[in-house]
Amino acid sequence: MLKKLCSYPGCHKVVEAGVKYCDRHKNTDREKYREYKRKRMENEEEARRQQFYNSKAWEGFRANQEAAQLGVDIFEYYTTGIVITAEQYHHIEEVTEAWHRRLDRDNVIGLSEANHRRIHKEYDRGYMAKKKMQRTLYDMLQRFRREFGDSGGI
Repeated sequence: MLKKLCSYPGCHKVVEAGVKYCDRHKNTDREKYREYKRKRMENEEEARRQQFYNSKAWEGFRANQEAAQLGVDIFEYYTTGIVITAEQYHHIEEVTEAWHRRLDRDNVIGLSEANHRRIHKEYDRGYMAKKKMQRTLYDMLQRFRREFGDSGGI
C-alpha cells in the first residue's frame, strides 16, 4: 500500500495514499473554515451578500441566466473558440460595488471556475485592469446575445 506524509504543514506523520490528513489534523480544515465563516458573517455587508447568494431570488435568476446563456462559458468561447460549461455566474460589476445590479441580466455572465478565478485575479491587479476586463465581459455578453439570440431573461 502506498503511503505519504500528512498534508498539514509541519506534520511528519505517515498516512495512506489518498488520505489527506492524519487523525490529529483531519478536522483542522473544517474547523478553520467554520471559524472563517463565523467571523465573516459578523460583517453586516458580507452577511447580507451571503444571504442573497443563498436566496430563492438568486437561484431562480441564476437558472434563467444559465438557460439564456446556454450554460456556456462565454469568456472561454470568445477567447479560444472552445465551448465549455459555465459553472459560475459572475457579477461583472460586483455585488459589493453595485448592489442594485445583483439581479440585472446585463451584469451576469457564465464562466468556468478557472476563468472565474482568472477574472478575479485581473480585477485584483488594479482599477484600470478591472475596468478593462469589465468592458471586455460586457462586450462578450452583448455579442453572445446578438449571435445566439436574446431570450430577454426567459
